[in-house]
Amino acid sequence: MTIQKFSKQFYSIALLFFVLLASCKQANDLTNKDNNPYQNLFATMHERGQFNGNVMVIKKGEMVYQGAFGIKNIDPIDSLQLGDRFRLASVSKQFTAAAIIQLKEQGKLSYDQDIRDFIPELPYEGITVRHLLNHVSGLPDYERLMFEYWKPELEYNDVNRFVSGNEDIIKMLVEKKPEVDFKPEEQWEYSNTGYLLLASIVNKASGMPFETYVKEHIFEPTEMGSVVYNYVPGLDPDMPERVFGYKTELDGSRTFEDRHFINPVQGDGGIYASLEDLQKWDRILYTDKIISEASKKEAFSPFVLKNGDTTDYGFGWFLDKSLTGKKVVYHSGGWVGFGTYIYREIEEDNCLILLTNNSKGFPSAAVNGVKNIWNDRPYELPKISIVDTLRHVIVDKGLKEGIALYENLKSDTSVDYNFGENELNMLGYQLMTLKKNEEAIGVLELNNQLFSGSANTYDSVGDAYLAKGDTITAITFFQKAYAKDSTFVFSLNKAKELEGN
Repeated sequence: MTIQKFSKQFYSIALLFFVLLASCKQANDLTNKDNNPYQNLFATMHERGQFNGNVMVIKKGEMVYQGAFGIKNIDPIDSLQLGDRFRLASVSKQFTAAAIIQLKEQGKLSYDQDIRDFIPELPYEGITVRHLLNHVSGLPDYERLMFEYWKPELEYNDVNRFVSGNEDIIKMLVEKKPEVDFKPEEQWEYSNTGYLLLASIVNKASGMPFETYVKEHIFEPTEMGSVVYNYVPGLDPDMPERVFGYKTELDGSRTFEDRHFINPVQGDGGIYASLEDLQKWDRILYTDKIISEASKKEAFSPFVLKNGDTTDYGFGWFLDKSLTGKKVVYHSGGWVGFGTYIYREIEEDNCLILLTNNSKGFPSAAVNGVKNIWNDRPYELPKISIVDTLRHVIVDKGLKEGIALYENLKSDTSVDYNFGENELNMLGYQLMTLKKNEEAIGVLELNNQLFSGSANTYDSVGDAYLAKGDTITAITFFQKAYAKDSTFVFSLNKAKELEGN
């Protein structure tokens, strides 16, 4: 196991959000007010390398804060501006859902209509438009399918591997006929495939391309500058406000993480928007200009599975069950370096919009910080990671110096460092990536001693010994991981495979 177990429900969004170690800041007059709590929160997170992006806060219907922190591009280096447009990733899904809702209101489709009425070549029976909207279709993940079969000899960011659009994915589904993960309505499973197909259904039901439909029926009536972007690798003179995704490498350098061969796909992502665009979207959803009140009520309602369980997803929106009796909807997105988030407390008329373009970060800290400010409560900043500091010392001076620094940092109560299990675990795998296997073993064995109750630490030590080539010791630790936690079947399987070899 690499670092931690993540639920499949959030796999596309677990990659979300932001680390930047050195960058610039651009903000309007709202950010320059003394003792502005939002400014204090985001400026501090930015200074600590925990936020690179744009943010807007709306409270009781009024925009009370907006700020831009960091860079929009790494070549050339360019500072973020408030009007810059970010790739929304899965936050795009709410616009796909809105288009479907409009077409239903126009009488051009029904939610319970079979999707093969629009895409008859699909090899799947009994799946409806509603199943796609609610993520209960059971359709297989198209990303795995395309990685395996679509020009696999080329790198994922090679422009020669780029798909032309949704039609290529549909052709692959028809040709390969991958089985469904479950029958419709039996489970909830986040499905990018479903929202890709919804965009194609918009095309068939409306008689116009998906990007044209949402432009004419959603973006223009709302006076949003958002676009379903026809992806262009590199700088695009037709969209100078476009933000680029990037990542920070282990040595501190920055590399592009903006290009991917399935970028042209529409429906599950693909929309670029600014803070102001999403502010207008938030405001228009309090009216019936785009979709009716009755349709919004249905869109913000959960789905009931065959076993009677209710989901926490409506039409393009997650539903927050933690605030009993209050309407709270939100969505996050993560793709090619971008991490995005929109959170709406509908009854309070509060909204938080986060748009970031670096692939690591602390979404929950930012969201919880703003929610606490809304409710006049103190907030906690995310702890500072020890990973980068320790890695540089270990690589430059050796394991002994790194462990000594770790002990010194733990005794320093003046700085709020994170000493959780995942920190040393992450460091160990980074050292393996750098081919520092002996150092990785030392770090992961220390983590195993500190968190001996965790099966994951045993599995990680096993991976380090396996990377070194010591299969006998690796087998021992994989077996110990399974003995600690019988759900770690993958550890047992690794041990059996090594024994068999």
